[in-house]
Amino acid sequence: MYRKYIIAIIVLLLSSCEKSPDTSDGELKYYGDSFEDIGYTIAQVDNGYFIGGQFTALTRVGNIIVKEKSIKKMAVIKTGTDGNTVWKRSMGGRFPAVGTKILALEDGSVVCTGYVQDTLAPYSKNLLVVKLDADGNTILEKIFKSPGNQYGTDIINTPEGFLVLGSTDVLREPSTVYTGNAAGKKDILLVRLDNNFGSIVTPFATGFIGNDEGVAIKSAIGGGYIVVGTTDRSLPSTEQAGNNIILWRIRSDASVIEYRILGGASDEYAADIEVLTDGYLVVGNIGTEATGQLGYAWQVPSNISSETIPGDTINIELEAKIKTPFSIKAMCPYKTSLFLMAGQFSTGLSARMLIFVTDDSGNMVEGKKKVIGGTGTQAANDVISDNEDNIIAVGKNSFENNSMITLYKFRF
Repeated sequence: MYRKYIIAIIVLLLSSCEKSPDTSDGELKYYGDSFEDIGYTIAQVDNGYFIGGQFTALTRVGNIIVKEKSIKKMAVIKTGTDGNTVWKRSMGGRFPAVGTKILALEDGSVVCTGYVQDTLAPYSKNLLVVKLDADGNTILEKIFKSPGNQYGTDIINTPEGFLVLGSTDVLREPSTVYTGNAAGKKDILLVRLDNNFGSIVTPFATGFIGNDEGVAIKSAIGGGYIVVGTTDRSLPSTEQAGNNIILWRIRSDASVIEYRILGGASDEYAADIEVLTDGYLVVGNIGTEATGQLGYAWQVPSNISSETIPGDTINIELEAKIKTPFSIKAMCPYKTSLFLMAGQFSTGLSARMLIFVTDDSGNMVEGKKKVIGGTGTQAANDVISDNEDNIIAVGKNSFENNSMITLYKFRF
């Protein structure tokens, strides 16, 4: 028998996600209905913002929601600059789906990548890319099927169309310590698409025999692209262990020029990368939520094989002797030479949305930190800044078994 949830109860639960007093100098908006609604990505257009993430498409019998028949869908929301909803769409057809990265185009349209999940297939995840016009009408929606699981994590414009960064767990031979991929382990996936989402060449996979996952891609200094991700591979004769940060330099045809593994702490996980005038700023986290996670930053020269300034933890509590665990999930440029970091401060039911400012070495700018949240658990999954120095973060607010997409807009 299906478990049933009365709408009145759900509304009561969600209404407990009140604005924190910390938001009095900004605007906090919620989007969604019930169960798991999460914002993963945000992009700016002239008249507002696009948000990508996950909605739950609810199945009702009368006034009762049937949880077991309610399906997670890729969410695409258009808002005004005030954060008010202009339109919202659920994508993915009959499949459960998630949107992980959104890209606003110059003509006002939007592209989102992620995945659909076919629960009846032996390999359930397939890469999904959609395109909607400025009014929310679907222009293109394409599923890329694979003999394994694959999904998109980032997407950028290229002269030929788009380049999708993703992940695949397909067997790739020959399998040695340094080459190939064991079936079920993760490889990074690069998919070159034309403007109509046609595959230009066979998608390219690369990585080691274990797990390698790309999280962000940018245009590289000198041409081509730079990818940052996480690998469970460690270089011989180093202090590296557990997971480490990995960089791949990619040609315009999506083939790999070189890679570099960064590491030296106990366990590192990549979050994002930005391009500097003479190199790259890489941010991630050391440890896990259970072990006292902390944000970490590296400066990497444009020649990623040359000597790198050692990474270090980011100190966001300058006076505190005992540091509160926190994680970085995204980064973006801010003003002339600064950067915004977004993520989560503390853990569990104490977790709050975190936004702070650093210089190009990852050093926190004093007095430029915002921790916000009310009842439940909050996190910022992406952040952008506009020409007026407004800061706009998107994420989630969770309470018990429900979560809503959140957007917070403010200025320091």
